[in-house]
Amino acid sequence: MGSGSGSVVIVRSEMEAVQTVPPLEITAPRKVRQIVMSSAAGAMGEYVWGWGGCVHTVLYYNKKPLAEEEEDSGSLHAGWIKESLAIALSQQPLFSGRLQKLDDVNYGIVANDAGVRLIEARLPVTMSEFLLHLDRACGSTRREAEAQLVFWKDVTKFACGGYSFGISCSLLLVDILFKENFLRKWADIHKNMVTKERPLFYLPNIKYTPASNITDVISSSASQDNSADDQTIIFNVKYSNEDNPPITDNTLALLCVEKAETKLGTKMALEYFSFSYVKESNNDNNMMMKLEKCSSKYDLATNKKNLSFKDQVASWDDFGTNKLEFRKGNMTLRVSNWIGSISKGFVMAIPYYFDNHENVSRLKVIVKMDSINK
Repeated sequence: MGSGSGSVVIVRSEMEAVQTVPPLEITAPRKVRQIVMSSAAGAMGEYVWGWGGCVHTVLYYNKKPLAEEEEDSGSLHAGWIKESLAIALSQQPLFSGRLQKLDDVNYGIVANDAGVRLIEARLPVTMSEFLLHLDRACGSTRREAEAQLVFWKDVTKFACGGYSFGISCSLLLVDILFKENFLRKWADIHKNMVTKERPLFYLPNIKYTPASNITDVISSSASQDNSADDQTIIFNVKYSNEDNPPITDNTLALLCVEKAETKLGTKMALEYFSFSYVKESNNDNNMMMKLEKCSSKYDLATNKKNLSFKDQVASWDDFGTNKLEFRKGNMTLRVSNWIGSISKGFVMAIPYYFDNHENVSRLKVIVKMDSINK
């Protein structure tokens, strides 16, 4: 990697294999996550389709030193992922679900046994060179470089033998990724599956022509985030459900935006922003996604009195992605998390648990500011 004219050159990855990973078993009955919109949100027409944003996670691993008869490589893990991810998707089929219109007014995420795409790619540089490049690059260049590593589910091999796992997850399913520990459950399945024997789907030498750059073949939404810096902040929030007046969804969202504006030293530029809240369904034990349209001009002054609202700045590490082992004893070297493909500001609340005895709600709240404000 080099630089020229003050800019850093991005080395492009090359695609080596493309596979589809369906759930191991047919999903029956078909699971559905309902998406509930407020009347204001519903009036926005294609509002729900605007939630095309994703959380992108890249996990970096060094090649683990092993005995002579053992092997550790990105190709090996890609082969085992074909099997381990299939099991994980059977346990949580909504993770490979598709957004559908259920009727004239309702939307939902519907489990889909077509599965997810798995890309195996290669970067012709060492991992240390690539990470050094990331540390020197500006925000937009850094995101463009890492976006190559998160095409759906992606295994990228580096020249040094190290490898990375990239995962893209819709914002509409982010609680499954983090709250329900999908990544940890998948990693546990995977590391207990890896043996000295090579996996059935082992494709280390299948390679497309050098011209078939991964970015030329597939358009990834991960690279469409043009923000120079990540204006995202996470809070641990706690409040009493006995507050009078109670903390409404709109008040909760605006309190968090106010805190984020103070911490980041910026303002939510647009008059309206999106707010999503993962809640329990009234009909079953499944979770539903509630979408709201909130006004950033709403006056909080009269609603802040006597509230028990408490917040503490958190980080992506609180979700546990920095402690994942896909091979026993080989902990992540580095983890990158960011939200892409959405320019408008939004707030997302994920409940972590509800204590009936204390009658207290505890949530993780993610606030992303408008891209136009950067």
